[in-house]
Amino acid sequence: MPIVDSVLNGRDILAILKTSGGKSLCYQLPAIHLGGTTIVISPLISLMKDQVEALDKKGISATFANSSIPAGEMRLRYEGLSKGKYTLFYISPERMKDPEFLGALIRSPVRVFAVDEAHCASQWGHNFRPAYAKVGEYLDEIEDYLQRPIQRLAFTATANSKVQEDIVRMLRLKAPEVHIQDFDRDNITYSVIPCANTNRSDDVLRLVMEHPEDCIIVYCVTVKEVEKVCHYLQDFGVQANRYHGKLPTDEKNQIQEDFLNDKIRVLVATSAFGMGVDKPNVRLVIHPQMPGSVEAYSQESGRAGRDGLPAKAILLYHPNDRSIHAYFIGVTNPNGAKIEPIKRVIGKILVNGPAPLSFKHISLQASRQQSIINSVLEGLNSSQSDIKMVDVQATVGMLVNQGELEVFEGVYTLANWQDDSDYYWIEEVRKNDWSKLSAMCNWCETNLCRRWTMLRYFDERKPIYRCGMCDNCQRESLSQLAIGPLEKTVRTSTLINLAKNLQPLVGAEGSRWLHVLLGTLSPDELTPGEQEVFGRFAWNAVSDIRRWRDMLVEREILTQDNALTEQGHLWIDGKLVIEPRSVPQITVETGRIVSIQEVEQRMKVLKAWRKATAYREDCAEIQICSEAQLKKIVVLDDVTESSLTGAGFNPSWLRKYAGGVTLAISKIPKAEDVSA
Repeated sequence: MPIVDSVLNGRDILAILKTSGGKSLCYQLPAIHLGGTTIVISPLISLMKDQVEALDKKGISATFANSSIPAGEMRLRYEGLSKGKYTLFYISPERMKDPEFLGALIRSPVRVFAVDEAHCASQWGHNFRPAYAKVGEYLDEIEDYLQRPIQRLAFTATANSKVQEDIVRMLRLKAPEVHIQDFDRDNITYSVIPCANTNRSDDVLRLVMEHPEDCIIVYCVTVKEVEKVCHYLQDFGVQANRYHGKLPTDEKNQIQEDFLNDKIRVLVATSAFGMGVDKPNVRLVIHPQMPGSVEAYSQESGRAGRDGLPAKAILLYHPNDRSIHAYFIGVTNPNGAKIEPIKRVIGKILVNGPAPLSFKHISLQASRQQSIINSVLEGLNSSQSDIKMVDVQATVGMLVNQGELEVFEGVYTLANWQDDSDYYWIEEVRKNDWSKLSAMCNWCETNLCRRWTMLRYFDERKPIYRCGMCDNCQRESLSQLAIGPLEKTVRTSTLINLAKNLQPLVGAEGSRWLHVLLGTLSPDELTPGEQEVFGRFAWNAVSDIRRWRDMLVEREILTQDNALTEQGHLWIDGKLVIEPRSVPQITVETGRIVSIQEVEQRMKVLKAWRKATAYREDCAEIQICSEAQLKKIVVLDDVTESSLTGAGFNPSWLRKYAGGVTLAISKIPKAEDVSA
């Protein structure tokens, strides 16, 4: 195994491994072989607990240190660390600031530091944690004290090239070997289902009922949505429970244990659940709300099918899903010009000791003080004195994340407070967050293969292809059968998104609107409104975008300068329906005309036959018949052994399955022949 070889050879490494790709083995096996102690930095208490229990069962000496351990027991574990008792010792990154831990560490035979979920060290990652970003600095100081190097290993499942560079820089990896595993999870079928903007609990219930025996995770963006969906499922008798960060630790641990032991069939959770949780038999992951980035979706949907067997990831999507993430971007990335006056007020409040903070009081005080400064110093932007509570909330959150403030049970304390910090990077982070959100919306709305577009996002430069399994590939196959080359269709949701994303670009000169939507301009040239829609249609053809925009103008949804008309507002609000084209038909070789509904009915029947056959033979459905093979069958006029032979099916397959296929098709009532 190349990664293990690199570790055994003493090299620093950065390993990008897909979910279920065996990250833990890459540091556990060398730790056993090399001897000494390997420190593993992990983000979650539950993950530490699970891995230590698994190692204990194999007779490997391991333990962890976190806030759940009583002080007396913690001292015993530190003593064991200092004497080399443990092969692997798991900690959170925050533990690196504990003087008692550091004292035990420098007396221990530590050889290796393995950083799991290393993307948390990057400002550009989707789960940034400031304590992770400090790990490299702490290790340099430990090396200086010990006068010897400590090998550093970084592992993650989600990191594009920009995040990879940041991980190397922040963890201070020395000439690392970079190992990138193929991100492709070819056993997962991806689907995006357009849905209503309001209550999606009915849609979740329907999907759960369609998979009555399967283990399912339902990921929601907010705690409120988790509670709502969970209670709705329970009301209909579904064996469901919920998991989110606001639950007591003991309750979360019990729920996780029950889910892992199959006492809970459906778990409704926020992103707080799942990182490092190894449950192999999850067959379906449902997202009632769109996540804020492709990285987050890849990681969460990757909880499905970790045993390598077929699984599904279904996302319920509405264009307005973007709004909640736009709000999150606003409250996590403060306005750079307002940070200084807010910090000035906070510093005065906390200089005399810990205290709770009133965001309303701070906003009023900061606004008043800044107004006085603005009246004295001419030329300052007056908007800087209009400091709202949301500005204070965003600034306080940023200061906590940066380690300048600490908070415990609502009481704040000055920590690594910096009076003169320059927050120039805030705007770059904001742009990066908007870019990630746009990429996620693009993925939901693309007509290309979902698997290929996800791989492309993670810099896997594979030639464009179709997986044959995702909703787009299956829809494209039917569309190619049903629609002539000049009669291309487009989803209503795509047109609505185009109309909405053109609103910040009303009056743009020439084709600037097109360049903004395609993401071909330099980010430095963009206005704030353009930043929010930059690159939103980067995965669409230029000709398609122009054609769709012209269609909206022709239908009097947009004006020539891209502004919404009165009719356009009614259409977006759902008060006006634009009639779709008539349902197309396809002509098979015999001349009989088959409606697209008949093709879909045949496909449904054949999939049911395939599922039953796979269950009977205890194998994967794709081993019985691939999607491409099913699509060949559904367009045959008379499904016989002879016609199947002509369609390219081999004799071995025909002997096993031709009888079942012909029997399944024969039970479908034939539509009346229509003369051509």
